[in-house]
Amino acid sequence: MAAKGSPKSLSDHEGSLLSLVYRFQPITAYKVAKYYQSSPVATFNKSMGQVYPMINRFAKDGLITGRQIEDDARGTEVWSITEKGEEILKDWITTFRPAQLIAADSLGTKVMAFGLLTHEERVDWVVAAKAELEKKRVELDAYNAETDLPFQAYAYDNATSTLKARLDWLDRVMFDLVTNKPE
Repeated sequence: MAAKGSPKSLSDHEGSLLSLVYRFQPITAYKVAKYYQSSPVATFNKSMGQVYPMINRFAKDGLITGRQIEDDARGTEVWSITEKGEEILKDWITTFRPAQLIAADSLGTKVMAFGLLTHEERVDWVVAAKAELEKKRVELDAYNAETDLPFQAYAYDNATSTLKARLDWLDRVMFDLVTNKPE
C-alpha cells in the first residue's frame, strides 16, 4: 500500500479480498479465509498466512476498520470497509489491466511443450485434462447451488462459460491429434 493519502492500485488478490470485506461487512479475517478455502477458484489466497497480513495492511492503511466483538475472549475483530477503502476498491473495479483481459492458462502453456510427449501421451493428456475440467464443473455447480451472493449469477456464468470454452478447445485439440496422427 502507498503512504497515507496516496492511493495505490490494488493487485487482483488485494481487490478480491477488499471486495469480500465490502460485500460481507462486518466480517472476521477467519471468515474471509474460510470463504477463500471453500471457493472453487484456484487463484484465491487460500491460506490464513496470506489473509491475515493483508487484513492488517488494509487496516494500517485505513482501507478497513475493525472493532472487537463484545464478550469475545480471543479478541476477535470484525472488519468493515472505510470510505477510503471504497474509493480504492472502486478504482480497482473500473481499471482494466492487460493481464485481466485474457486469463492466464496453464493448460495452453502445457500444450506448447507437447513435443516432449509421445502421440499416445498427448491423447491421454487431453482425456485427463477434460476429466479434470468436468470435475471442476461439478465443483463449481455445487458451489453455486449453495452460494447466494449479490451478482453471483454473473460470476457463475463467466466461470461456466470459461470451462465450456476450455472443453471445446480440448475437443479441437483431440480432433486434430486423432485426424493428424503421426506415422
